[in-house]
Amino acid sequence: MFTLEVTGKVATITIARGAKANAVPIDQWGELEKLVVRANVSAASLVVIRSGDGRDFCAGSDLSELNLLSTSGLLRRRFRGVMKSAFARIRAVNKPTIAVIDGRCMGTGLSIATACDIRVCGPNALFAITPARFGISYPKEDVERLAMLVGSGQAARLLYSCDTIDSAEAHRIGLVEIFDRSGQPGAGLIQNIVDNAASSLMTLKAGLIGRAGADQRFEDHFATGEFATRLDAYDRAKTRL
Repeated sequence: MFTLEVTGKVATITIARGAKANAVPIDQWGELEKLVVRANVSAASLVVIRSGDGRDFCAGSDLSELNLLSTSGLLRRRFRGVMKSAFARIRAVNKPTIAVIDGRCMGTGLSIATACDIRVCGPNALFAITPARFGISYPKEDVERLAMLVGSGQAARLLYSCDTIDSAEAHRIGLVEIFDRSGQPGAGLIQNIVDNAASSLMTLKAGLIGRAGADQRFEDHFATGEFATRLDAYDRAKTRL
């Protein structure tokens, strides 16, 4: 249900299980992680995660499988482990990551989105976290990430109430950074990012996630040919104006 396509500077991971609203079976979390690894080592300077049909981003885990978890502790541990590993892998990507969201983004689907650096939603996006409705919980790391993005009060509201919120409300509370009403949500942002230097993006990402060496790389950039070339192009453009 997950595919990867690298086109130019953009690596796109597509979620394509439209008949099930892109709900994720247990055995597919590992596949997502593998594609994230491949995207990370590709020549792309940006990783985008999006829906294949635009109707739903991801409705969460496949509920038809979750009843099996009541009978097997081993399966419960596997379920938690593969999800945790996939989300951690997305957060650790060494280049910018964007989730482009339209339609439903629910439960663990929202965990995929919040693992990315930036979330862009279209006008038809809907968000909810509903484990309490089914008598279950939400992984600790995902609760913490949610609270970091929207604050503990809004996180509590979403977790406790299981309410569904729309694009405008998601943008208002900071769950998504951009509410893009255009016909191609995120297209402008994606182009703006890939127009910039890939090496700079990687260093900036290292700083954002607290990876060692970002300070040294800050200094090293000034000695690169790319800096000289881009600075010269900037000066020439100013002269033409």
